[in-house]
Amino acid sequence: MITTLIRKQMRVARAGIAAILVLQLLWLPAVVPEPQYLTIIHFNDFHGQLLPLEQDGKSVGGLARVATMVDETRDWNDPHNVPTLLLNAGDVLQGTPLSTVFHGKPDFICLNLMDLDAMVIGNHEFDFGQENLLELMKLAQFPVISANIRYQATGHWLALPLVKCTLGSQEAIIFALTTPDTATESDPKKVRGLQFLDPIATARGIVEDYRGKVKFFIALTHLGKEADIKLAQAVPEIDLIIGGHSHDALQPPLTVGNTLICQAGSQGLYLGQVDMVVDDGQIIKWRGFLRPVDAGYALRPDVQEVIDLYDQTIQKEIKQVIAQAKVALNGEREAVRSGETNLGNLLADIAREFTQTDVALLNGGGIRANISQGPITIEDVMRVLPFGNKLAKVDLTGRQLRAVLEFDAALVRPHGGFLQVSGLNLIIDGQTLSEVTVAGQPLDPDQTYSVTTNEFLLSGGNGYTMLADGQNACLLGSTISAIVIDALRLQGEVSAELEGRIAIR
Repeated sequence: MITTLIRKQMRVARAGIAAILVLQLLWLPAVVPEPQYLTIIHFNDFHGQLLPLEQDGKSVGGLARVATMVDETRDWNDPHNVPTLLLNAGDVLQGTPLSTVFHGKPDFICLNLMDLDAMVIGNHEFDFGQENLLELMKLAQFPVISANIRYQATGHWLALPLVKCTLGSQEAIIFALTTPDTATESDPKKVRGLQFLDPIATARGIVEDYRGKVKFFIALTHLGKEADIKLAQAVPEIDLIIGGHSHDALQPPLTVGNTLICQAGSQGLYLGQVDMVVDDGQIIKWRGFLRPVDAGYALRPDVQEVIDLYDQTIQKEIKQVIAQAKVALNGEREAVRSGETNLGNLLADIAREFTQTDVALLNGGGIRANISQGPITIEDVMRVLPFGNKLAKVDLTGRQLRAVLEFDAALVRPHGGFLQVSGLNLIIDGQTLSEVTVAGQPLDPDQTYSVTTNEFLLSGGNGYTMLADGQNACLLGSTISAIVIDALRLQGEVSAELEGRIAIR
């Protein structure tokens, strides 16, 4: 169990497992360790899903249920002297009204109640800015860590890079890695002054520094499954990777050499668990699985009390019905990051209508949920557009606009930078842009087009730095979500369709 200088003393007494922050390591004389049973429980990409969800008519998820399941595991293990670690692999923030309105505060309060042992910084932890993240780190009664984020000016870490822990007879290092894509996937203003180092090089350096001092290495990562596989291949000394970012539900865990790779989906719908026997730093026996978080588990009262307190303050306003959807509007993650969707068309059309421009370009990664057929509430819009992005305008020549669209076409889909569009039509062959028309006419390289986008893309988000080459760039005062809410109120009914705006062949 990991503890910090600010960890509650009662937690230390209950666990009976000593641990110290890496900056204050005290190495004990070498002893011959005995085989040790361990349990790691984990979840990732929670995205503010404090409340349960409805799926197929059943109530699933909810952090208060996760808390009950964590307690159940600890209550079983503690009498048997089996250490239990609770780890979170990042992206706690962003995705629901509760998390968005309160900038993650209720999420962290609940994690404190659950005695989280460590959390890696995910890319969405920057969504409300560095200052907000630092405030949440102060609020946290657990280590919020990352070994590959440094301040460019000083070289100092943004957070602790790792923690050392003693798990029964086994000494271990838990180090954290954040995706370098944060530099482009986050609003550039919100990561200004930070440097995101290569995860593999960082991991190699840590293993080399602690070789001979500890024998069990846990990487707590927010890199994605494919990057975790490359990490395990490049740094085989890592025994266990608890990962996130790609929202994969890995059951059972992947094995790469002697490294286990775990990930538990997203939104707290699963709680991952790995039971193992470790002998002299080697996993000699293990089982790994995902536990569905469903109505079979009670809501832990103190956690639910916090959630209810925050939820009640915003419920009346966000439950207002503002329009009716005549059809289901597709905002599925894979769909909006890979091709045209009717929800993408609707949002891009609303943005272009508001600004009266020739073209609108919105990144699919900014669309985070579906809208079901039937009543549309403010809450629905906030789920779809949780980031608070302001609308933006810029004038681009046809040549510059083509460069933007060529970059879009070349992305390996699904990708958060894939563009939902209005006012133009694209034909993409594989990953090559072959044809563009604006208002039914071929794109003229010398003509100037007015373009609506958002502040994230205009500031270079998702790698669209070429937008800065345009003229007359400006941010509008309204967020996209506010504009959409007003537009839906005026429309009353919505029936968006696929129109062949983006043809991929």
